[in-house]
Amino acid sequence: MIIPTAHFGDVEIDDNKILHFDKGLPGLDEDRRFALLSNEDSRPVSWLQSLDHKEISLPVMDPFLICPDYSFDISQDDVEVLAIEDIKDVYVLSILVIPKNANAMTINLSAPIIVNVRNSRGCQIVLDDRKYRVRVPVSDLLAKSGKDGMELC
Repeated sequence: MIIPTAHFGDVEIDDNKILHFDKGLPGLDEDRRFALLSNEDSRPVSWLQSLDHKEISLPVMDPFLICPDYSFDISQDDVEVLAIEDIKDVYVLSILVIPKNANAMTINLSAPIIVNVRNSRGCQIVLDDRKYRVRVPVSDLLAKSGKDGMELC
């Protein structure tokens, strides 16, 4: 399947690589099908590209790369919705905000995107606790990593 994208032009993707979000994402309720795209220049940032609206493309990354102590619980309802049978099947992404000044980039750690890689089903969950913030400066996490912990997460 060839899809038009916001950042990569027309891209061919395997139908098996399509991620299905039954409820869409918060604020993007109509967008139910996404593809995760990246290239050598963009990594570790990937783009969660909507297949329903080509102009919708969200920068995302694996939060554990910059916040290795990141942890949270997934509700039983979300486990059932995603049909998660094994934690090894879960892939977590966090949405980034990348301003023109990339040094001011932030990551949303309070609403991770959970993907069951076994069935390609995903959802974004909003964490109940206040342990994590919506806009955590990535530069602060990078500066803190390897030092005295991840209290900024």
